[in-house]
Amino acid sequence: MTAQRFKIRLAAAAVMVLLIAACGTADIGRLRNSAEVGRRFETLQVSPDYRYWFLFLENSPYAVVGLERGYQFGGVLWTEVEPGSELFRKVVGLVASFPVPGSITTGAVILDPRGEPIGVWYSSMGAGIHVDPETRVVSISTGSPWLQGNGQNAYE
Repeated sequence: MTAQRFKIRLAAAAVMVLLIAACGTADIGRLRNSAEVGRRFETLQVSPDYRYWFLFLENSPYAVVGLERGYQFGGVLWTEVEPGSELFRKVVGLVASFPVPGSITTGAVILDPRGEPIGVWYSSMGAGIHVDPETRVVSISTGSPWLQGNGQNAYE
C-alpha cells in the first residue's frame, strides 16, 4: 500500500471515529467551574428553584448537587436533602472540610448538552454528567473514594 493510500484510509478512519463519538455523546452534559457557586454553597445561599441531594453517607458526604425542579435525579448513593435544613448545613460543611485527598472542594455549574445551566455542583471530585433531553433525567457518575483498593469502606 502506498503512503498516499495509507493517509487517505487513516483520515477516513479518523472521520468515522469522530462521527461515532459525536453520536454517542449527544446527551453528555458537563461541569463548568464557578467560584460564585462555591461561595453560594459556603454561605448556604441556595436557589428555591432547585432540589438538592448529597452523595454517600450523612457523616461522610462527597458532593452536593442542586438541579432545577423540572429535572429528575436519583441514584442508590444519593439522598435528597432540604436546603434549609440542619442536615443540608451539615453535609455542605463536611464536603467543604473534608475534600478527597489531594483535591480541593469547588463549585461548578451543571450544563446540559446544549450548554444551558440546569444545576449546581459542590465537591472535590469531578463528575460525568448525562442528561436525557426527552425525559429530563440527569445521571451523574463519579469515582468511589469511599472504597479502598481492597473494596472495603475507607471509614471502617
